[in-house]
Amino acid sequence: MKQSNLINVIDLLSFIALVAMISTGALLEFTLPIRSGPSSVWSLTRHEWGDLHTYISVAFLVLMSAHLLVHFRYIKCVVIGKASREQNYRIAIGLVGVVTLLALAVAPVVSPVDESSDARRGYHGNRPW
Repeated sequence: MKQSNLINVIDLLSFIALVAMISTGALLEFTLPIRSGPSSVWSLTRHEWGDLHTYISVAFLVLMSAHLLVHFRYIKCVVIGKASREQNYRIAIGLVGVVTLLALAVAPVVSPVDESSDARRGYHGNRPW
């Protein structure tokens, strides 16, 4: 794989991980706060969302480390003062991606919260007994 393609893939995955990390963090803080009881969103409890948030955070840390490694030459040029300007099409594509990912990131936060303790097991009616 060409280095430019590798950079693009790492940058895209890093951004997606960042948006997912922010989204799950906001979900934990505002939608499923501490002591929210047996509430769940998309059949995941607060603890399961917390685990997912942790895994995404670790993936983001790994991706950012890889990002710095593949951009080492560029960082070196910036420090020396020989960097070139960005192209406008990258900014336009980035803005479209940001809008799309933000819409996806907001989805868990605005989704309805199921207060039933039986929702985790898929039971949504009255108790049979």
